[in-house]
Amino acid sequence: MQQFVLQSRTLCECVVIFLIAAGSVCAEEMIRIDSDHVSRHINTLASPEYRGRRGSDAQRAAEYVVDHFSRAGLQPVFPEQSFLQTIPGPRTAENLPTVAGWNVTGMLTPPHATRPDEYILLAAHHDHLGVKESGIYAGADDNASGVAMVLEAIPFLQQHINSLDCSVLFVSFDLEEHLLFGSRWWTAHPPVELEKIRLVIVADMLGRSLGDLPLNSVFLFGAEHTQGLKQEIRQIPWHNIRTSLLSDDYVGLRSDYGPFRDRKIPFLFASTGQSRDYHSIRDVPAKIDHQQVASITEGLCRLIIAISQKPDQPVWIDSPQTDQEEVQAVLEICNQIDHHAAEWNLSPIQRFFVSQATAEATRLSNQTDISSADQQRLTRLTQMLLLTVF
Repeated sequence: MQQFVLQSRTLCECVVIFLIAAGSVCAEEMIRIDSDHVSRHINTLASPEYRGRRGSDAQRAAEYVVDHFSRAGLQPVFPEQSFLQTIPGPRTAENLPTVAGWNVTGMLTPPHATRPDEYILLAAHHDHLGVKESGIYAGADDNASGVAMVLEAIPFLQQHINSLDCSVLFVSFDLEEHLLFGSRWWTAHPPVELEKIRLVIVADMLGRSLGDLPLNSVFLFGAEHTQGLKQEIRQIPWHNIRTSLLSDDYVGLRSDYGPFRDRKIPFLFASTGQSRDYHSIRDVPAKIDHQQVASITEGLCRLIIAISQKPDQPVWIDSPQTDQEEVQAVLEICNQIDHHAAEWNLSPIQRFFVSQATAEATRLSNQTDISSADQQRLTRLTQMLLLTVF
């Protein structure tokens, strides 16, 4: 019988876990991820004590993740049985080494997996902007919400461990806010063979919404580069959250999926979008939708299980085509922005790009086939829309 960690669980949850272990409850009736657990992680990492998680304060955030990885029983992957990967900084005037940051990685290998040496990687970044004259940049959404997702995914996947057919790497990157240096270092010095990674899922900002619009959506970027991934996402039960599949071209190189994308490793970038408090001292825990983070976490975990069971490695697609789902997602964003235009006091140039993107998305929504020229135009307009409005 699988052993379960029951600490910090409610009595009701413990009873359900016992019944699952005894075979009396089917997998679909398992307990959902508790938003209170998500809230604890975010409230801790975005608290004044962590001072915006930069430099030595980012190290303390890394140690917080290490503690949870260790207590969850994950396997260390770095030399000397360590969860920590040191990221070197510039050498001193005396040519002595320095440390710029710390990546954290732990591994879960199912005991009966037929492909234990293949991996799905679930990641977020724990660093933020630190302390400035204006105050502490708490970074609750960016990206304590993503780290909370990674940490709460662990017990969920452990409960479903018999459904996993490959190993899972849980990663918390440092220095994302510094040109993605943490993930660049990880991919240049990986603890496993990069060719054995089936899928990389990176989460950044899961607790708010794009421009604080009432979208109730998680944007999933990059699925178009992996054969069959969109279909897998559509088949997953997502609890109280909608999925919007969009091209990664719309956002460019925005988070730690970048170094994996550059190596043509299948990836998915999950985000609910840049809120109006992005990179400000107003990004605080009180504004986070913890249930939203919990729902996204559960959906991503179910996707991991589904991908782990596929007999073949996912196939990379170099030049994917835009489909109607992407067009409809862009159109909905445009309509929501237009609805809030007066409230936001949009400038003429902002209104111009909203109207242009709306017109193009509307035109394409009535077409059966979308040409490469149409695709490029929609991409450019969407990029300008996001750049100017948000």
